[in-house]
Amino acid sequence: MRERSVGAGRFLGVCLLSALVIGGAPLATAADLVQLKSGEVITSSDLSQYLERRVDLRASSRSKWGVEQVLREMAMGRALVQEGERLGEKRQPGKEGDRFDDAYAMSVFRKLMPPCDPPADATAARKFFDENPQAFRVPPMARLNRVMLPASETVDSMAAMDWMMAQAKLIASGAQPFEAMAKRVEGIYRLEAQGDIGWAVLVDENVILRTLAAAKQGDMVGPVREGDFVYLFSIDDKRDSRQLAWDEVAVSAAARAVNYCRQTATRKLEQDLLAKYGVVMNSAAISGLFEKAQSK
Repeated sequence: MRERSVGAGRFLGVCLLSALVIGGAPLATAADLVQLKSGEVITSSDLSQYLERRVDLRASSRSKWGVEQVLREMAMGRALVQEGERLGEKRQPGKEGDRFDDAYAMSVFRKLMPPCDPPADATAARKFFDENPQAFRVPPMARLNRVMLPASETVDSMAAMDWMMAQAKLIASGAQPFEAMAKRVEGIYRLEAQGDIGWAVLVDENVILRTLAAAKQGDMVGPVREGDFVYLFSIDDKRDSRQLAWDEVAVSAAARAVNYCRQTATRKLEQDLLAKYGVVMNSAAISGLFEKAQSK
């Protein structure tokens, strides 16, 4: 992240990081989005076919980070299928050749997950609270204004990124309000909400959210390109992360303990299987998906 001052305000720029890489196997070709240790690959064609079936994930495909998450899910599915077959778990008749068999993968996942039982009593719940403070920490939140445009868009004869940069400087200097920019953008791109998008939990999932978590109330973050879009954020309000007291969670401590156990076990199982089957994400090839779309 780099920081610079523009006028009276604080203006944060964002440098996007490279994609996640798990394992150390070399990639077969630049065209392969993911490779497994066995030599199996997940291609852009596999991704397109998967998204045709998984309508719930299509919105994710508009950003590089979203595509990485979809590909990670696909790779995890392949690892679960291979692990299930190794363990002798039977597949449904006619589905033996289905590489991305989500139902079978979920069945194997449930069998591999350890049990997560609630604390036996109030004393055990309090003991869990004392030993696992991270399970009782509220993440930072921010009330955000956001504008977004397709990276290929041209506004006032300027590329979207350049136009947003110019507008951000005007906002930071007090020459125009953020709302005026949002209203202008709303007339250009209407498929997503522009302006006030409410409160967002700033979880540590990608570089944009991490940068927003590090920013202060009144800051602007961006403009930044992610996938096919360019974004600019303004932080109207901020709630920092805080540790909850026992009195605040005594009633819900048992449920939190179960949820924390499941989340922790899921992350560990995912990490273990992706490492076991040597999953490698090809960041350059994933970025190339958006570069090709931009050139077209």
